[in-house]
Amino acid sequence: MNRGIDAPNPYRLLVSLNLEEHEILVVGGGGVAERKIATLLGCRSRVRMVSPDATDNLAELARDGALIWERRIALGEDFASHVFAVLAVPRRAADALASLARANNCAVDICADAGAGGDFALCAQFAAEGLFVGVSGGGRNPAAAAAAKRRLMKSMRETMTLLTRGSRLALCQAGMWVEVLARAGMNAAVKTVTSHGDRDRRGDLSAFGFGAFVKALEDELLSGKGDFAVHSAKDMPAILPAGCALAAVLRRSSRRDVMLTGSALRGAPSGEEVILSLPQGARVGTSSARRRAQVSSLRPDVACLPCRGNIETRISRLADGEFDAIILAEAGLERLGLNAENACPLSFLTSAGQGAIAAEAVAGSEAESALKLLNHVPTWYEVAAERAFLSRLSAGCSYPVAVNAVYDCGEMNISAEIYSAQAGIAPAVSSVRGSVRSAGDAIALSTALWDEMSGFPAVRLLNEGRAPS
Repeated sequence: MNRGIDAPNPYRLLVSLNLEEHEILVVGGGGVAERKIATLLGCRSRVRMVSPDATDNLAELARDGALIWERRIALGEDFASHVFAVLAVPRRAADALASLARANNCAVDICADAGAGGDFALCAQFAAEGLFVGVSGGGRNPAAAAAAKRRLMKSMRETMTLLTRGSRLALCQAGMWVEVLARAGMNAAVKTVTSHGDRDRRGDLSAFGFGAFVKALEDELLSGKGDFAVHSAKDMPAILPAGCALAAVLRRSSRRDVMLTGSALRGAPSGEEVILSLPQGARVGTSSARRRAQVSSLRPDVACLPCRGNIETRISRLADGEFDAIILAEAGLERLGLNAENACPLSFLTSAGQGAIAAEAVAGSEAESALKLLNHVPTWYEVAAERAFLSRLSAGCSYPVAVNAVYDCGEMNISAEIYSAQAGIAPAVSSVRGSVRSAGDAIALSTALWDEMSGFPAVRLLNEGRAPS
């Protein structure tokens, strides 16, 4: 039977679109816009929001660079430059904007009054068993669609097994992923694995090769003993084993280093002042080649000594007088709730991925598809750029390399420092800035930085001296 579009129950065609490389226009900044934008960001779409005002959550997303916010009313040229637009505004305004959009060949999702008159509607969706499952009432009953989605998720998805190291910090980071998954209706059971770096807590990290804290988890993952593994992104090699994929990252926390001294700091020195204030020949505990090079560039007389073990162990070794100071990642202290009075933030450029928590899965697996929907896009762009730069050097924690990308509202600045072990060779230092709308753009920007720095003496010597990868 032929049914017209005005029939009471017209057929709906659910269409799957790849939005990762496209920008969607959202008009409006209220609660409805917030829900629609959450769905779009989960699909890795780029979002441009046009609205004179916005909810606190949307304003925060804009500050973090997760979306672009233009604080004004929508214009015809906005629709002319987009294929799809979501109209999260009252009905009368939506009708006028829909006419303007269609005149500019832009399809619209009208959110007001159960979506009547719109060209498409966003589905309630999730990933399961390697599939993307969508539930839709054509926008007419989003609450019922969301409820049906939750019921389907529960029936289709078994509990996933999350692999992690057993340290207090690693378990805390795994717990953060468990919470994010739970909010999305997914269950995860934690399984601890002892890594190669955990078995030997005294040897220098460079003796293990990069990946001392992740290889054992990857072995378990590839053998089918877990669905995904959680790592500190800075511990992951730039090039993963065949069959593994970096699936997603959580919102990045502090990327800074802090120095802890043996006693509370008087006068609250900041930055490199604390290093300059150390006694002659002071013993600084750090197993990072990058940190050793940065400290030595300021204080050649300081002895940088290996300092392995979990955070509590290293702090205990400092308290016992084994070191005059130690250097730690601020993010680790924050996650463990350790508020050390003797901690001073450093302005060092830090390691690729520092402050980010990554989920690694088997490439093409159901777990990878599910995790991708939970990815924090701005952090993903930053980590992608940093890891791409590191991969050009085949570098890891055994090389003195620092690289940081900062993404903000469609723009990224990426800076790097590369040190030489040879005396008298100045570190290579440079940065580039550019527009970033996708992970591909971020990687291209890191390539531009590499091209600019590859001729520096420190970089040439590092490449000539490294073992073949």
